[in-house]
Amino acid sequence: MLNEKNKSLLNEMRFYIQSHFSVSDTKASEILMELEDHLLTAQQEGKSFEQVFGQDPKSFCNEIIQELPATSKWEQIKIIAPIVPLLLMWRFLYGFSGELTISLYENIVYLVLSLALFYVLFIILRAGSFSSKRNSFWMMYGLGTFVLLVYVGFFLLSGRILPASPSLVLHDGAAYMTAIVSLVVILYSLFGSLLNKKR
Repeated sequence: MLNEKNKSLLNEMRFYIQSHFSVSDTKASEILMELEDHLLTAQQEGKSFEQVFGQDPKSFCNEIIQELPATSKWEQIKIIAPIVPLLLMWRFLYGFSGELTISLYENIVYLVLSLALFYVLFIILRAGSFSSKRNSFWMMYGLGTFVLLVYVGFFLLSGRILPASPSLVLHDGAAYMTAIVSLVVILYSLFGSLLNKKR
């Protein structure tokens, strides 16, 4: 097993490489598995992370990214596509109140805003990879606050500036059923991989 320092740095390398959407995720995973094995062997020999990958792991990762084959547009779409229904399903949880209003324009703007925020967050997090724990903490705190303010502003203003119709309104059983199905799908998407591992 890798020690805590090596595991943490390897996870940062994993995030930095795999969050680069223009490279093949399959090939990136294969390379990362090889790097993990290489690091584990070096650790057993008493070598440090820096002795294996150098003093600048970000530059090392950039070199790997340049060597990896580019992913196709279709593969990029397949990565992003599952995010869209999940983003909507979070909003469908309002059905537990007994009434659910699904506004076309509000949901379209919400999706575009959310995808844009995810893209910006990934860019900022990648840029801040391999920073000190203190810098990482303040970066996460700042990003979390920024995202919260954006969403609060959206929900406060959307009802005033966006057309209310066309919209679909669900009541009672239909609203509850939509919320239950959405909750099940969200929980499975978050924890399904853990259940599969236990099997």
